[in-house]
Amino acid sequence: MEQHDQDCGTKEDLCLYRIKLAKKDVFSAKTLIGIEDYRGANNRAYYGIFHAINAVHALDGQSYKKHKDAIANFNKNYVKTEVFDKMLGRK
Repeated sequence: MEQHDQDCGTKEDLCLYRIKLAKKDVFSAKTLIGIEDYRGANNRAYYGIFHAINAVHALDGQSYKKHKDAIANFNKNYVKTEVFDKMLGRK
């Protein structure tokens, strides 16, 4: 777990920043689909999901450098406990 993200602002500030990143990535993905750049769109959509997951982690004071750790802990802490629907974890 990395602590450097938590050094500036509040947990809520970090969460909102990560949500902003996620929204930008999703916007980019939609734009890339429009020009039939599906590889690029897939990449931006993936990062949109990653930033959204990390936004949730920020509220608990958690930060993960590795994507697999962020996703695994999201599923463990939020999907398995039914904070988020299990279908969301599969997607």
